[in-house]
Amino acid sequence: MRYTSQNRLRNGAGLIARQHDHLPAFRDISTLRPIRARLGTYDYWQLNEHRRRFQAIGTDPFLRLAQLIRAKMADAEVVNTSDVGAGVVTGESRVSFAIEAGRPQTRTLYHWTYPEHDRSRLAVGTYLGVTLIGLPVGQGMPLLDSEDVLGSVQVLAVQDPADLCPGLHD
Repeated sequence: MRYTSQNRLRNGAGLIARQHDHLPAFRDISTLRPIRARLGTYDYWQLNEHRRRFQAIGTDPFLRLAQLIRAKMADAEVVNTSDVGAGVVTGESRVSFAIEAGRPQTRTLYHWTYPEHDRSRLAVGTYLGVTLIGLPVGQGMPLLDSEDVLGSVQVLAVQDPADLCPGLHD
């Protein structure tokens, strides 16, 4: 089987072949709801800024991503950033995940600025980043792209952002 660029996920998670014809198409994000997530206030407002920017771009892939962000924000439990707790993906955490029970991948999430201490980064403002943020270890969720559902992603482990650079001090 030959893969073209339209058969691949282009969202910062690497290239993953689309082989999920057995899954239903999610033309309407509301079919995913309620989206169970726990967001700190910082991540909540950063997601809102991502949503606002994607809506301003106005093309279909960005409008769909803005719709996914809006649904996540509407359904999420929003708590003080310091009360998010361990084992929940935040906009600065290092997360290990698997897509469709595939090989585990590990990435460091970021909102706007690359974390300089890590080469395996994932922008929150991608379909995969928006899907992961707010999920606790063990929880999964359907993974979308700009047109359809690619399968599901499951959080395997989350490292606290404070543990990422133990040698650095303020």
